Amino acid sequence: MKLIRLIVITCLLFGTALNLLAQKEIFIKQIEFKLDAISDIDYENEYFVTIKMNKGSKYVFRVVNHIDDYIGEAVVELMDADNLILTNLYQDKYYLNSSFVCNKTGFYDLLVRFRDNKLGNSVIDILLVQ
Repeated sequence: MKLIRLIVITCLLFGTALNLLAQKEIFIKQIEFKLDAISDIDYENEYFVTIKMNKGSKYVFRVVNHIDDYIGEAVVELMDADNLILTNLYQDKYYLNSSFVCNKTGFYDLLVRFRDNKLGNSVIDILLVQ
């Protein structure tokens, strides 16, 4: 009986591991944002784009900073109307990867700015996980 239980548990764990490995990341969009000069007008210091997202889908945002030796770190903010629903900067902790499971099909605003108003050059990849 213990042997059967061990075999069943092993099969379940193996199946779960295979399922996780089988997840595919599909490239959706790449955003390149370079800021050479700081403006007194706030919106000129950020990148803005609207993207469509589908309910039940998981999206991953990957950030690559310091391109061409710029010191700025890109802060990604996903907005639903005026509500912030995702950011990669939370209580002074900065994340290069962040994910979001969409709970409503619709259009979302993505804003990118540089942390601490520094100059920067970054690339943000948006991926769909299946």
